[in-house]
Amino acid sequence: MLLRQGLIRKIWMRHMAVGTKGNRMEATEKSRYWRRVILVALMTLISSFTAQAAYQDVIEMKAEKVDLASTSLALDVARAGDRLVIVGERGHVLYSDDNGESWTQADVETRSQLNAVAFVNHKLGWAVGEDAVIVHTTDGGNSWTRQFDDRDADIRGPLLDVVFLSEKEGFAVGVFNKMFKTTDGGVTWNDWSGHVDNPDEWHFFNITVAADGALYIGSEQGLIFKSADRGESFVSIQTDHIGSFPGVMVRRGEDGSDRVIAFGPGGAVWVSRDGAVSWTELENKSSAGLLGGTLLADGSAVIVGHEGMLLRIDRLLSELSSYPNESGVPFNAVMPVSEKSLILVGFGGPQIVAIPQAGQ
Repeated sequence: MLLRQGLIRKIWMRHMAVGTKGNRMEATEKSRYWRRVILVALMTLISSFTAQAAYQDVIEMKAEKVDLASTSLALDVARAGDRLVIVGERGHVLYSDDNGESWTQADVETRSQLNAVAFVNHKLGWAVGEDAVIVHTTDGGNSWTRQFDDRDADIRGPLLDVVFLSEKEGFAVGVFNKMFKTTDGGVTWNDWSGHVDNPDEWHFFNITVAADGALYIGSEQGLIFKSADRGESFVSIQTDHIGSFPGVMVRRGEDGSDRVIAFGPGGAVWVSRDGAVSWTELENKSSAGLLGGTLLADGSAVIVGHEGMLLRIDRLLSELSSYPNESGVPFNAVMPVSEKSLILVGFGGPQIVAIPQAGQ
């Protein structure tokens, strides 16, 4: 600021000195010239300060309420009791109390894209997104306040998933080995990346919890990271797959071992029936990339992805059937809304479809 003021002062002094020499015509032309120079300098200075004053990080901007929010890009869906909650681009959060028939946009203290959402009960929920932003709700998704962001990190990047083991203890994961843990409901979030055996800093795409508190993380290069001590330490497990696993699901089997399903680009689906010790690839005739999945009450699973793809895996994790959605749009996440129907979220907002049955 002082340098710019000094420059303008010098320009003005040169302008005032013009009339002491030369003819009057030359002085008049020079006077006009320097006035233009001063005007341009002043306008540039004013514009610079106006731009600085007007700039606001999207992290700090409230999500804009728009009429078509329910048709915008949705990236994840979760249950808050009987309520459905979806999150997506521009900080949009929407909730439905009638199983997806109608949607209301929530008040959210950020305009950053939100990539994932999780609830621990019908009131308490968290969503994570770009620049490692974390927002929190205490009223079932009506309103969301910002708890944390990592915009000043040496390596910036998004958080891609979040899971809570209780009302106080939770984990958020993202790119480049990003992992944060809270033990106070998100009042503080601590860097937890040093607790993972990940020296190459592979991305963490999603995190899920088993019935006994074991945690599984889908990563790159066919890697699954597992914690058997509620997140105190994570070991790497190689599945023999060479690609990424944006999705991992887990349920407890009748024999007490975790049944794990991992899926990703190219239609890859890998399953383990012994807690991620050994892995088998299921045959999938479609190469459409897979992005999200959910477990059904009967122990089977549904996976969704690009090209409107919808897959169902039987409860024994041995057979896979495909049911492409006629819309052809990519879906990012799926969840059951009843015994007979699913909600799919992605481009164009949520859709309610029937759960595909064997033989259809």
